Amino acid sequence: MSRSSNSSSESDSLEATVPVRIGAGSFATIYALPGRAVVFKVAHLQDHLAQIKHEYETLHNIYTLCNSDSIFAIPRALAFFDPSTQELLFHPPSPHQGRLRQARSPFNTTFFADLPPRACYVMDRVAPLPRSIAQLIRSSMYPPKASELRTPLLGRLYFGKELRPSAFVNTNNFPIDVARYRLLQDQFTDELSPIEEVAEGMGEMLSMIHWNAGYDARDVEFVLAGDIYSGAARLYIIDFNQTQSFNKSHDDVTSLVEAFFSNDPYYPRPIPGDQLYERFKQAYVRSCNLDHLSSANLFLRAIEDHQATTAMAS
Repeated sequence: MSRSSNSSSESDSLEATVPVRIGAGSFATIYALPGRAVVFKVAHLQDHLAQIKHEYETLHNIYTLCNSDSIFAIPRALAFFDPSTQELLFHPPSPHQGRLRQARSPFNTTFFADLPPRACYVMDRVAPLPRSIAQLIRSSMYPPKASELRTPLLGRLYFGKELRPSAFVNTNNFPIDVARYRLLQDQFTDELSPIEEVAEGMGEMLSMIHWNAGYDARDVEFVLAGDIYSGAARLYIIDFNQTQSFNKSHDDVTSLVEAFFSNDPYYPRPIPGDQLYERFKQAYVRSCNLDHLSSANLFLRAIEDHQATTAMAS
């Protein structure tokens, strides 16, 4: 073999250039695109087109109306594509980069060519947990017989439930309750926010989704993950496929209360006097605009009453 051909062989890149499957949910599969800070959510069936499109529009609306300096980041919905009709939708890039001339179209249909031929949308990627945090979760929180499993990708923040030891381990989305988060924060003081600030962030984000965007936040997830642009940990709110809009002008918070309790136990339980709930509650009120403050307080009283009734019945 000549020197030049050997040099060429040694320099060939091994990086994948097509989308890679990284997870799946009830109606869609997630693909990552190597070298890009985005993922695709592709419908399992073309019959799920409406759900994919609804989630795309919902996520875009929530990002537009709720993105702030909150401790919880919201992924951006970047584009929707239906290969059966070649429909391609996208919103102007955000945040604005201050270009002097109009930017070219950020997407075209060929961008989706290597995906399964079903409806999908592309959004910001939520990176896996930093290695050091993921390793501590495995070494201190996995059951002994699961110590050989891979480290978790994300952590679900279950601040409304005390978790019991379990033989089952979800390495895609590992549950982290108050005790587990405190353990992590004790070890990574400079990387993880105090738990009280995280509870405040939940209250702030839920309030903005309710009263800025007009959605019930049904089935959203609050997770600990990684920053796609660094090695740091980051908090996100994700998964908006079941979120529904509601009429903010009516003083009926029934759908919001139902969504709050039907969700996994991310939020501190609404028990007056509980330290984390009080921080959640204060942030929820503080983040609500004055036009809807009475409805926000009505919601808080309703979840507190529901929690008290449930406790008495148990």
